[in-house]
Amino acid sequence: MDTNFNSIEEVIANENFQAWFYRQDEEKAMLWEHWLLQHPGSAPLVEQSIAFLKASRLEDSPVADKQVDAAYDRLQTALDAAPVVSMRRRRWWIPAAAALILLLAGLAWWQSGPGKTVLDSNYGKLSAYNLPDGSQVLLNAHSQLTMSQEWEKGHDREVWLNGEAFFKVQKTPMKNRFIVHTKTMDIIVTGTQFNAVCRDDESSVLLTEGSVTIRTPDGREIHMKPGDFVQLENNIPARKPADQEKILAWKQAKLDFENTPMSEVEKIITRHYGIKVTLADQSLANKTISGVMPNDNLDMLIQSLEATGEFRITKGNNEIIIAQP
Repeated sequence: MDTNFNSIEEVIANENFQAWFYRQDEEKAMLWEHWLLQHPGSAPLVEQSIAFLKASRLEDSPVADKQVDAAYDRLQTALDAAPVVSMRRRRWWIPAAAALILLLAGLAWWQSGPGKTVLDSNYGKLSAYNLPDGSQVLLNAHSQLTMSQEWEKGHDREVWLNGEAFFKVQKTPMKNRFIVHTKTMDIIVTGTQFNAVCRDDESSVLLTEGSVTIRTPDGREIHMKPGDFVQLENNIPARKPADQEKILAWKQAKLDFENTPMSEVEKIITRHYGIKVTLADQSLANKTISGVMPNDNLDMLIQSLEATGEFRITKGNNEIIIAQP
């Protein structure tokens, strides 16, 4: 769901919003909540839409000021877990409408599940989050980080990654470990900066600062120093040479291709934008491209590919077709 709303009418007409508001379809409701966490600046408009739907039934049931304040605080706590976006906070709503925010205040629990918080990034977007200990994480497109809602002092800080993320881990006075769990390994640190990838076809770590220990399920360990790049093949970690600038290009919303086969480009675009990519001619699969292209705007990426003069691209609603010029 990648939608921007300009009016109350547009919000109310959205089927995911309706599913969330009336508790009719949990899957669509989850999509709505993910969208809201990714667009905290839209919260006032959403709140007005909620109030519009129910204010008429609430006018005769005033809400105590304490309840209004508590609902507001819980709402802001939920939205503070969202990506860092400048948002003006205003207590604009009347007490009758504020009762509806009590409903919205449960968003973080329902979206995350008991004891868990899910931070994610939409297709074609990067999302930055501040974690409870002061650590920071930047999620690449279509990536997800799960963490417990409370990190107890003196205990490990644990998160679970699916996708790609760059971490800036804050040291704690008690030097608690920060552990990133993936399907194929654990990344164990105290305070450091590193890039981690956990996808079906790739599992790797690039360390830029500090130290990291990688541990696989079978007990293998490898200790990394700044500049090291470790990739897992058949669940076996191995140091490999790597171009740090190319690996981290995504942080600047770029895709850095260097003699990259179109078969790989096809996978990257599908993974990043969630759109089907078809090579009209299989001879294109081994054709390679080089260059830096945008990864936050699909139309610009398509234009960049066409500008090479090597491709003719047709874009539909859910598919792009790459053919010979």
